[in-house]
Amino acid sequence: MSSRGLSLLALCGLLGAALLALALRPRAAPAAIREQPARLAAAPVASAPPSQPPPSRFSLLSPLRIENQTTRRTLTTRLYDASGVLDEAAAAQLDELLCDARNPKQLSVGRIDRRTLQLLFKAAYHFAVDEVQVVSAYRKPGRRREGPHGTGAAIDFRLPNVSASLLASYLRELPRTGVGVYTHPKTQYVHLDSREHSFHWLDASPPRRRWREKSIGAADLAQRDASYSALSDLP
Repeated sequence: MSSRGLSLLALCGLLGAALLALALRPRAAPAAIREQPARLAAAPVASAPPSQPPPSRFSLLSPLRIENQTTRRTLTTRLYDASGVLDEAAAAQLDELLCDARNPKQLSVGRIDRRTLQLLFKAAYHFAVDEVQVVSAYRKPGRRREGPHGTGAAIDFRLPNVSASLLASYLRELPRTGVGVYTHPKTQYVHLDSREHSFHWLDASPPRRRWREKSIGAADLAQRDASYSALSDLP
């Protein structure tokens, strides 16, 4: 065979091998199919909206309308912030409101005991009322020492549609309190003060007169006072 024939034969062999290799090579997916997974991976995933913390029980407490029945001035306020801390600015406003107004020309402002204020608000929230009628709070000592009123530790008050006897019965359950219930038809209010050792009494004397008080203390007062916790003052 001539050299030309050998060259043609070799060329055909090489061409056949190339065609065979091309036929056996794995085929790539079409471009549209290859790009689809990338597009799917790039699609944004919707995230759930951030959850809001539930409101605290203190933020759910309604403001109370406090009335000084001597001056007829009122203040609508909350005593606690949303975290349960006593709002000192609100307490200072109550100091002004619950002043000694027996002499209208010379009002005397004292600092109301903060625990007494807490118990006042606690009682109002317990009976689900939004108003407190204060008969007397701070009384400036003079010829009379005025007892716990003279130090701002006492408040005489009423709650609308709550009898004095029912209100006093609830307050007597609280440790380290002074609770007096005034039962004369022209009084009908409750005395509340904060003290180390509880004392409870009944007073049937008419206005501007003082009869002998009748003690109505319970046998377990000392035990209740010993179990006192500041958390029990909260509404």
